[in-house]
Amino acid sequence: MFPRSLLTAMTALGLAFAANAQSKTDTLVFAVSEGVTYKTGGDASRQNYKAIADDLARLLKTKVRVDVIGEYATLEKDLAAKTYDIAFIHPTHIAIAPVKLGTYTLVAVSKAHIGYKASFLSNLSAQPKTPAELGKLLASGSKMIGSPDTNSITAWLIRATLRDAAVASKSAAPQLKFTRYQESIPFMVSNGFVDIAATASETIVKEWVAGGGKVIATSKPAPIKDVIVSNALGKESIELIKNYFLELSANADGQAKLERIGLKQGFVAYDQAAFVALGTWLGL
Repeated sequence: MFPRSLLTAMTALGLAFAANAQSKTDTLVFAVSEGVTYKTGGDASRQNYKAIADDLARLLKTKVRVDVIGEYATLEKDLAAKTYDIAFIHPTHIAIAPVKLGTYTLVAVSKAHIGYKASFLSNLSAQPKTPAELGKLLASGSKMIGSPDTNSITAWLIRATLRDAAVASKSAAPQLKFTRYQESIPFMVSNGFVDIAATASETIVKEWVAGGGKVIATSKPAPIKDVIVSNALGKESIELIKNYFLELSANADGQAKLERIGLKQGFVAYDQAAFVALGTWLGL
């Protein structure tokens, strides 16, 4: 027979494991990533999404915890490990991978961010009208092309656009010179670090053009703020979550929650096959 002390310790250990398993089962993780090329995130983001998480908890009849993810490497690793049950993801290239694998389902995208595209800013007078013309222009220069963070969705859009231009013009694609934030892109051009730099910030593009700068090319558009749900939750829960996000803008209470996360126009459905195909174009 086991000594009483050993039996007591084993019982306590078993209860601890059971409690831990129960807590994991009872709490769903709602991951939030707002990108790394804008200065956002942290506790403010956690509070902004808490009302939505509370709604989801009532809807799914379980606890929902908001985890704000500030690094793409962490986001990619945890999605591969199926750590998150629900995820609001900016940028799209990271959301595409688990959807393509079949471990997550795309349920909604931000209505205001379906046409996200990289705009190539420059003070050059040239205005290429085709990918071939853009490729020839870029091949004639000696400087690199300015880009935000190497693993930002903007950088992926830039690389895909430059690849298409290089193929069309039968030339080599130029190298990229990276900076962390979108806000640094005009500075790179204005101060001669590069002749061309690309950003996907509409505000930055408008300010650039208003100041006399030119946009010489743009990338294909893409949705960039996506909600994906783990297939482990089952079809019924996925449908509940999908309908929740799609209907969030239908009433004043929902609109207030959208206002807090900066998505006043709400969410819309997006074809999952087209979403995966976008990944192919990006080179994922």
